[in-house]
This record gives sequence, C-alpha cells and structure tokens, in this order.
Amino acid sequence: MLFNHQEVLVSRTSRFIGSLTIKRCLSKNANYITTPIFYVNAKPHLGHFYSMTLADVQNRWMKFNNRETFFTTGTDEHGLKVQLAAQKAGLPPKQFCDGLSEKFKDLARIGEIEYDRFIRTTDPDHIKAVTSFWNVVQKTGCIYEGQHSGWYSISDEAFYTDTDVEEALDEKTGKKMMVSKETGSEVIFQSEDNYFFRISEFQDSLIKFYNSHPDFVQPQKYYDQVMHELTSEKLPDLSISRPSSRLEWGIKVPNNDDQKMYVWFDALVNYITSLGYPEVTDNLTPASHLVGKDITRFHCIYWPIFLMAAKLPMPKRIVVHGHWLMDGRKMSKSRGNVADPVDISAYYDADALRLFMMRNATLTSDCDYSEVKVFDTRNEFIDKFCNMVMRGLSKSFNYESSLSLIKKSSLKGISEHMEPDESLEKDVTDLFDTVNGLPSSIDADVSNFIMPPALEQIWDIPRRANMLFEKYKPWELKEKVTNSDAVNSANLNRRALIVFAAVDSMRCVFILLQCFAPLYAKKLLDTMHVSKDRRSLKYARIGADLDYANDVKIKKHGSVPIVKVDLRK
Repeated sequence: MLFNHQEVLVSRTSRFIGSLTIKRCLSKNANYITTPIFYVNAKPHLGHFYSMTLADVQNRWMKFNNRETFFTTGTDEHGLKVQLAAQKAGLPPKQFCDGLSEKFKDLARIGEIEYDRFIRTTDPDHIKAVTSFWNVVQKTGCIYEGQHSGWYSISDEAFYTDTDVEEALDEKTGKKMMVSKETGSEVIFQSEDNYFFRISEFQDSLIKFYNSHPDFVQPQKYYDQVMHELTSEKLPDLSISRPSSRLEWGIKVPNNDDQKMYVWFDALVNYITSLGYPEVTDNLTPASHLVGKDITRFHCIYWPIFLMAAKLPMPKRIVVHGHWLMDGRKMSKSRGNVADPVDISAYYDADALRLFMMRNATLTSDCDYSEVKVFDTRNEFIDKFCNMVMRGLSKSFNYESSLSLIKKSSLKGISEHMEPDESLEKDVTDLFDTVNGLPSSIDADVSNFIMPPALEQIWDIPRRANMLFEKYKPWELKEKVTNSDAVNSANLNRRALIVFAAVDSMRCVFILLQCFAPLYAKKLLDTMHVSKDRRSLKYARIGADLDYANDVKIKKHGSVPIVKVDLRK
C-alpha cells in the first residue's frame, strides 16, 4: 500500500498555536472559508471529514489560482452534551475535550486538510471574543432576562415549540417519548430563567437582506427553505443562556455567575474570533460558511441577526451540504452502519476517500457511502491515471528522446516532419485545447463547492490519452532497416507526438489534482521527476515544462507507484 496510517499522521503540523491571539490582515476580497466547528461529545465521523475535505479542496483551488485565502476549522467544546459525555467518561470536561479535539486534528492531518487555524471554543482568545461580543450586543438592548418554557433537546442543544415536536417510540426500549420533528432527537419539557436575544426585532431586516441577496444561501433549495421559515411565521426570541446549576461547562455570562452562555451563541462567534475580533472590528473579511443542512437555522437566521445587532459585516454566503448515509439510512452505532474515516483512510489511503466523496457528493441531496465504491474509485484511479503514465514512460518509448525532439523541433516542427494525418492532428489538437482549458473550465464549479462535474472533466483526460495509444499504436512506429531514412524519421516524429501528447496531458492533470488528491498527485509528479517549483498553475499547460522525466526508470509495464489492495471483508 502507498501510505500507512503512521506516515500520514506525522505528515504535517498545524501552523497555528491556539493560545495565541493573531490579528488577521486579510483583504475584503480574500477567500475566507470555514467549516462548522465540530462538537466533541464523540469521535469524528464521515460527515466531519466531508466538510473538511470539501472546504480544503475549494481553498487549495483558490490558493492555486493565486487568490488570497484563509481557512478555519475546529471544535465546539462547551454545552450540556459535552458535560454529560465527560461525566460518563469519568474525566474533567477540559481533559475530555483535549482528547477529542486532538482526534479531529488527527483526522485533518490524515486527510491532508490545509487549514490556517484550528480553533477551539476553549481557546483564551475565543472566550475573550465571545465575552466582548455579548457585551456589545447587550449594550444595544438586544438582550433581556426572562423565563423560558419549552421542549429541550440535549442532543440538539435547542428548545422547540409545541408545533415542532411529536410523539415517537424509542427504538431501544419501545417506550413513548417526545422528539423533534426536524431532527428526531428526544425532547423534555423544561422551564427556567434565562437571558433572551430579541431575534424577533430583526426578522423584517433579515427578510429584506435575503431579498436583496438571492445567492446568500446556496444551493437554492436551502435559500427557499430559510425564506419560507422567515416569512411564514413570527420568529420567537432566542434563549441564549442556561442556568449554571444545570450547565456547568460553558462560558460565563458577563457579571452573572448564575448563567452560562448558550452553546450556539458561543460557537458562532468563532468565525470572527479567527479574524482577530475584538481587536479587529473594521473590515472583517466576509466568510463563506460551509455547513450541514441540520444547522441551517443557526447559521442562516441566528448568526446574521447576531451580526446585525453587533453592526458587523454579514457573511459572503452560506453553502449548505447534505448528510452521508449508508444504504439509504442515517449512520448510527446502534445500527452498526458507521463509517470511520480514519479507519477507511488507513486502509485505502485518505486520497481515495477524498476522491470518492468529491466525485459522488452533491450539495442538493444526501449521499450514500459505499466501501465498494471507495475501493472502485481507488482502482479506477490506478488503472486510468497511474497506468497511463507508466505506459508512456516505459522503456518502449524512450520518453526523454520524445521530449528532446519536442524541444528541438517544437510541436509544429514535428508535425511538419510527419506524413500528413488530419485525424491524428485533430485528436492531438483537441486534447491539447481541452487540457489547456481545464483550469478555466472547472473554476466556477470548484469555487462554488460543486466537485463532481469538475472531476468528471479531469477524469476524461486519461481516457482520451489512452485512446491516442489504442488508435495510433505508437509501439508499431519503430525504426526499421527496410525503411528509408525519411520514413523512419517520420515514424519517430509521429511516435514522439503521440507519446508526448498523452504523457504531458497527464502531467498537467496531476498538477490540477494537487487540490483534490494531494498525496496521490505528489507521488505521481515525483514519479515523473517533475520539479517541485514547476507544479503551479502556470505549468498546467501543454509544453509549459519540457525538463522532466529525466532518468525515469520504469521497471516494467504495470509497475505503478500506488499499489492495489484487496476489498476489505
């Protein structure tokens, strides 16, 4: 196998030390991308890896295109769920959070997630930011004290109204219980004294904002859902604290030791903590928030209203994605259908999982995980991408001599020294145009987190390169003593053009694939002896680099740098 678990774990260290406050100097036009911060009541799952990877591919692509970028991910570490999970584990909450937060960092390292900051809500600068944010919005009169009664879900950390809940049967016990209609989580009726945020006073302003920003929530279906919620009924004010007697593990409400901040009020502020708030308040870079569909209300309604109240810039956009299922059902430990991304990556490589997810996931719907499809994706990559390179660089074709002919005569010169062949010239020209056009052709999709069509275009290149070989059979174009010098020269030029077209197309593709499958791309570019300083966008064009493949030794046809593995039983 190409990579093992241990090798990947030590691949890279974070570039950010969480206890430091760093002022960000980002322009308004920077690509600021965030994942949700992940709740640490349990170890990472496939959905976490998907959010990380989707953001990472987009961020790498922006950086690859010389755009200013900043990418954050992290862990959400306060709240009743964490408190109860820590108690169950017999650990102090902070120690419990430290262990699980490290598992999320390990997942990022395994998956080659190139974040700029891994933020934790227990970081000192975040606690300072949240406390300051509370004080700011409290001074505007947006916070008041009151009593709250309603159906509370520990799992969702949210209150629900009577119309939001329904009776259901517990799958384990068969007993009746009340659950949230939206999430299916159990709810219990509670009454307590809390602080409230005047959400209702901002409803009309938020509707007006949505009407003037029709692309604020993407895809369209989620924009429509949020607008329906905003316009169909009056928003209730939001309880933003919990009694300390019930919630011990949280950030203290300023000047009131008897109350802890509601976990979502705390968590959402992370997006501006990472920009240096409260030291930095002017020109905060608008973010692209990538979120799962189950947390749209918090990001699409509460967070914009919080920002309005604090008179801070709105996000650039909120991009919503679906969930990962297995055999059409939600993953759960009780069903035994949980896919562990660390375990999967240790066996098949993280890049195989990255490619599977990016090729098969659509933002508009839930996606179905299949280990067979991960296995098939890995094998297909080896068969299409790796074997094409191994074939072109084999001793049979002496690729170095092909490059020498290209450098000496140029592509046009080689064509002039061949017998006229309109079919070959058209196939090669079309392939070159397609490869050279790939960066601009896939830019809009990748920039908007729509990965399958972009990868489909990339996936088409090795198919077309292999077609050149099958159609024009360069292995038959050899020097023969029975041929004239002119015929031998024409054959060598013809073979050089065919082999070069196929191999150089793959070089360009691997440069682009650095954003999607960074470990595989590096391995293949290394195999081709492509210089590390010639792997940028400007070299992702046919003929932009003619000084690679020196002394490449392919032992035999089929000897690929990524070795196939068996499907796990």
